Amino acid sequence: MAFVGSSCKRAFTLIELLVVIAIIAILAAILFPVFAKARERARGSACHSNIRQLGLAVSMYAADNERYPMHSSASTQFPRTRWADYIFPYVKSEALFSCPSATAPVLKKKWAHDQNRYYGGFGYNFQYLGNTRLQWAAGVTGIKAPAETIALADTTGVRRDDGTITAGEYIIDPPLSSARGSGNSAGYYGDGTEGGARYGERAWPVERHNGRVNVGFADGHSEAMTLSRMDDYNRDGKPDNGYWNGTADPNRL
Repeated sequence: MAFVGSSCKRAFTLIELLVVIAIIAILAAILFPVFAKARERARGSACHSNIRQLGLAVSMYAADNERYPMHSSASTQFPRTRWADYIFPYVKSEALFSCPSATAPVLKKKWAHDQNRYYGGFGYNFQYLGNTRLQWAAGVTGIKAPAETIALADTTGVRRDDGTITAGEYIIDPPLSSARGSGNSAGYYGDGTEGGARYGERAWPVERHNGRVNVGFADGHSEAMTLSRMDDYNRDGKPDNGYWNGTADPNRL
């Protein structure tokens, strides 16, 4: 008896399928964090480029006006202008004013030139460069160490204890209340009711990019720094305003 030619295809068993699925899951668990870090590195590089250009714009504004921009116009003005509006003519790109990794809660400042569009994620060193509350802005000659004076940085604003953002999405505060003052009794951007026991009333720089804060300095250069480094100029383990106060003096408020 002759058999007609045929082939027999062997199917995977349940055990074999489970083994394949387990291998795929292990590979995914290994590779996903790698991909996430690579994506964040790319975003961090884009953010670094943005803040470098914004820092240069701040320095150009200061050179042209012989003083640094105010952090904001008076609250009675409409539409309100903020530091971003003042330096916008120097870059003419709205996209530069939003950190690629910033989340929605900080992307909520309206442009003066277009109230339907928003920006956020970068904060301005208002206590030492330009504070509308106190009607004061630093002159160019008043910033003695521009290469060591923070102008801009990634910000998460003022936060409640649960981490929600209440104010200051375009501002950064130094670690210690400045001698000049913030315009609030709390000594920081928050008014005493906007923060909490955990974070206080400080508008916080944030380590948004693989444990680093992108920082733009008053001379126009930029660096990626840890928050602890920003807040400790002389590296003695104690907070100081050396990188903030325009003089590179850690003993000066």
